Amino acid sequence: MSSEDKVSPYHARSGSETADTLADVLEHAAAREQAAHKRAAPKKQPKWMLPLGINLGVFAVYLLIAPPAWVIVDPIEGPPVAAQTESLRLGMYMQIQRIDAYRLANGRLPDVLEDAGSVVVSGAEYRRMGVDQYQLVASVGDSVVIYDSTESANDFVGDAANRLRGG
Repeated sequence: MSSEDKVSPYHARSGSETADTLADVLEHAAAREQAAHKRAAPKKQPKWMLPLGINLGVFAVYLLIAPPAWVIVDPIEGPPVAAQTESLRLGMYMQIQRIDAYRLANGRLPDVLEDAGSVVVSGAEYRRMGVDQYQLVASVGDSVVIYDSTESANDFVGDAANRLRGG
């Protein structure tokens, strides 16, 4: 800006500039007022929505009361009994190890299974058959698995013991 330019403060505008600005502001306000009055009312719901809603409601009630075959989901079957039996044998093997550790530490068999530590196989039955003999009995489905302490624990569990050890 050079010293020759004449700069006047904002409030020192000429009367016509102020009148033009005021006219523009008033025009804008009037246009906004008209637009507010022209605002359209919300759209009414289409006529097809009511029959559709009623039909969908009736269909939902039908599915709840008398579900067709394609709605019913088949239950997921558990693992085969052989896999469950092997898993049970592994759990019993771990319980046998705890009982044997208790016998080594205390010089006798535990009175109840909980004395040997937390129960690994829920539903397993522990029976003392004498001073140094016991049985563990558990079941999977219809099959009953029995471990007698007169047999080797490794023979009882088979090659699953090697998998348990990581071999």
